Amino acid sequence: MNDDFDSRFNPAHLADLRKSGLLNETILEAGIESVPPRDINKIFGYETYAKSVLEIPYPGTDYSRYKMFYDEADKINPKTGDERPKYLAKKDSGNHLYIPTKARPVLKDLSKPLYITEGEKKSLKAYQEDIYCIAISGLWNWKIKDKDELIPDFDLIALDGRTVYIVPDNDWLLPDQHGKPKNLRQAVYGLAEKFKGRGAKVFVVLLPEESDVGK
Repeated sequence: MNDDFDSRFNPAHLADLRKSGLLNETILEAGIESVPPRDINKIFGYETYAKSVLEIPYPGTDYSRYKMFYDEADKINPKTGDERPKYLAKKDSGNHLYIPTKARPVLKDLSKPLYITEGEKKSLKAYQEDIYCIAISGLWNWKIKDKDELIPDFDLIALDGRTVYIVPDNDWLLPDQHGKPKNLRQAVYGLAEKFKGRGAKVFVVLLPEESDVGK
């Protein structure tokens, strides 16, 4: 049975999902799957240089985010010297909330505290632990592009009087690789202020720096 499940995935993808602590049942329910190699560049419309791609669909939508896996020689863009993106979405698809299927029944239930984490797999892992958790795909991805407004997906959630915990990755307060302050503090506190503006009681959870989360 487990062999049948494993054969559905690229081994590197399955190892990545296992590292995140996701169970087979969770992975299947989420609809996560390996993209056939012939389809990779068709999805994005250009050469991505990825060796393989893992698709993470957003339940109830036609939107997906894709984790990119590269050969070591292709991880760096030779034209810019920058690392190629770890995640991609289709062009002009905008920002969206990742709401696991099991989360939908509690979106309007003010009695349930809600956790907001950074990344879909963390959200799924939280649900395995009976924690009501949804995800943003990045710390700035709660907002509409070029506007200081919450994306429409937040309208699905009852916030007035609700307790909300924002759980960023553990590197959000660290300086970037050039030693300069990051602007991620603005992203986290900006989201907190938007929630407060809708009547929520907001807390920011600090994860231990020595953990692997966010690294």
